[in-house]
Amino acid sequence: MGCVRVCTFLSLALILVAVDGSNCPLDGDCVCGGTHAVELQCNVQGQKVKISYMPNTYLFIRCENSSSIEYDKFPKLRANGINTFQSVTFKDCPLPVSSFRNVLTNVGVSKTLSLIFQNAKNLSSELDRKHFAGLQDLTKLLLSVNGVTNLPDNLFTDMHNLTWLNIRSNGVNLTEQLFKPLEKLETLEISHNHMTNISANLFSHLSFLRKLSLWQSNVTRFSKDLFTGVDVLEELDLSSNGLNELPPSIFNPLTKLKKLTLFSNKFSALPPNLFGNNERLDTVIIFNNDVKLQRLPRGLFSKLPNLKEVYVQRCELESIPHDVFADSAGITNISLAYNEIEILPEAIFNDQINLLELDLSHNKIRELEPKLFSSLVKLESLKLCHNFLQEISGSTFSSLLSLIYLDVEENRLKTITSYLFSNNKQRMSINMAHNSLSFDGGEAGNDSWVARGVSPFARTYNLRMLNLSYNEFRITFDDWWLNGHENLDISHNHISHLWVSNHSLFDRLNQSYRSNHSLLYRLKIKSKEKDHRQRCLKQLWMDNNPLVCDCRASIFLNELREMDTKGADSNLLNCKFMQTFYCDGHELTYFLVLPMLIALTLLGIIYLELKERWQAKLDFSGKYRQIELTVSYSEKDEAFVLKELLPGLRERINVNCNLRPLKPTRRNKTIVEHIKNYIKKETVSIVVFSPNYLTECYCDIEIRKIRRIMRKQRNNIDVFLDVIDDNSLYEYLKSVANPMSSAFWSDSNFWDHLLPLIEEKQSLMKYAGVFPPRKTQKSKSKRSRIMKYTSRPAPVAVTHSQV
Repeated sequence: MGCVRVCTFLSLALILVAVDGSNCPLDGDCVCGGTHAVELQCNVQGQKVKISYMPNTYLFIRCENSSSIEYDKFPKLRANGINTFQSVTFKDCPLPVSSFRNVLTNVGVSKTLSLIFQNAKNLSSELDRKHFAGLQDLTKLLLSVNGVTNLPDNLFTDMHNLTWLNIRSNGVNLTEQLFKPLEKLETLEISHNHMTNISANLFSHLSFLRKLSLWQSNVTRFSKDLFTGVDVLEELDLSSNGLNELPPSIFNPLTKLKKLTLFSNKFSALPPNLFGNNERLDTVIIFNNDVKLQRLPRGLFSKLPNLKEVYVQRCELESIPHDVFADSAGITNISLAYNEIEILPEAIFNDQINLLELDLSHNKIRELEPKLFSSLVKLESLKLCHNFLQEISGSTFSSLLSLIYLDVEENRLKTITSYLFSNNKQRMSINMAHNSLSFDGGEAGNDSWVARGVSPFARTYNLRMLNLSYNEFRITFDDWWLNGHENLDISHNHISHLWVSNHSLFDRLNQSYRSNHSLLYRLKIKSKEKDHRQRCLKQLWMDNNPLVCDCRASIFLNELREMDTKGADSNLLNCKFMQTFYCDGHELTYFLVLPMLIALTLLGIIYLELKERWQAKLDFSGKYRQIELTVSYSEKDEAFVLKELLPGLRERINVNCNLRPLKPTRRNKTIVEHIKNYIKKETVSIVVFSPNYLTECYCDIEIRKIRRIMRKQRNNIDVFLDVIDDNSLYEYLKSVANPMSSAFWSDSNFWDHLLPLIEEKQSLMKYAGVFPPRKTQKSKSKRSRIMKYTSRPAPVAVTHSQV
């Protein structure tokens, strides 16, 4: 323990030293900063260079837009005697003239174990053995150089201790002599290349190679002896190539192979017994095959005792042989998702006693054999979503004793037997959304549903989630509420009553409500019991159902509220307080509470009537009055109304303004409809009369009709805006405006003129009977004449000649 504390203290001390100002180099061309590490901004002979480092950890050098640079002008790092780094990185820097060893020595690095050189420029003719001379201690090398087409055979001659090599290029040509010096190499990554073929002896000298990646190297064909000599290889990635076939014996030398990835290739068929000699194989991934792989060969994954994970996805498989997994009892994960499988053999999973996860989603499976899952006693997750299942029999899931998650979403399920989950005792999450389930088989009678069937979840307790949304349910079942499920989703169904089930739960509530045997009492008792199955519902989704809110709903929802059940929608609050009070009050409601409520209602009506009369009296006397105004305007003049007119009114009088913007969609209305909406109101109406209002309201009316309509608007006050607009019709109407019902914004005494007009109009309307009486049957002929007169003719342009 003491040694650990000393080491921790020394590590913290080194970090503090790293960020100390004494680590900054004495170089006038560099600016030093940083918190956890030293960061330098240097100017080397006019070239910008960023250097960040932490002693004993890493050194990072980035060159900006540099085609050539003098590395001997770089600042010498000051790391308080610590000149060893785990990793050194050159980013976008040119190749040195001599070697990387000289560059590192110049900046003060004596030793590094990892070298990373990344440059996006074409360096195909410049990379040479001299660049890596003197790096005998190097164990890791990353070369990410776009444009390299040829690597010299002696490039790695001086790096005998290299164990990790990553070459990312665009068409590098690899020879058999290139990797011969790398006898200790354990990881080799060759990706992003355009190699059409590979020599059969390319890897034969790499006897310690454990991980090989040929990802996206565009290799279309492999020799059957390609992996001869790499007997200890454990991971192999042949993804994203153009492989359309594999030699049957290509993996035979790889007796210690554990993981194989064949992502995105073009296999139309796989050879039988492909993995016959790979008994240590642990994971196989065949994913996103570019052509149709219609069928897997028999026994492809059989007799592999160490096999754990098999993923064959998006390969357009149509059928699977019954013995594809035979005698491979150690498999824990199988995924055959995103294929076109229609039928699964009943014996396909017979040996999978250790299977934990099975994904059969996104296929075309129409039915499940009764004994298909009979051996999967340890299965925890089963995905059957997005298939064509219509029915699930009772014995299909009877052996799934450990099942925790079941997804059967997006199928065509109509029937599920009542004892489907009778053997399962786990806290499951079941998703059966987006199907055609109803579980009722019932018929309507006495305004309620009487069901004949039994819920498949009657013997399923303590579910984490039961998702039955987007189905065809019309009734609910007792077990949904009483079996201790935590989350229930019954949204998007046809449920009108939550409480009526196959045992008429509402009748029992009515009979036992006073004797403490109601649903709430039973649920409270169960929630206090020690049995782990007796839990209360925590969250309920029931939106998009035609729920009826009556007395029965009030009782039921009140009980859910007292259980602290949360609803994802507002349906839990739909029942009104009065209705709930009526349902719970019994005889007291009839003989005491109801008369009191009626009396209070009458008193309230009398009070409001007296208050209204008193308010009218106050208004008439002028002691306290609030003026009601309607402001009509064009939407284009909304800024003037909100920023100028309304603030001015509210500063001077007690006013309540109702805004009536005239939108362009109202142009099709007749003038009579406009008068009805804006004029025949028992309030004073201010019309912001502008060219915009004139164009939108009277766009196709003759000027004589416009003046006639404006004269009829006796409760209106026209406010003319002072705008610069070449509209002769507007200027004419402005010049002939009636001063008793008009005001001009340009007038310096605008408010002194407008406010008396408002007071006068208000008084005339309330006390002088300005508005005409309601029209009787005798005025029908006149109304028809007005409609005929004011109906819009064909649109014509308003011109000055009409004035």
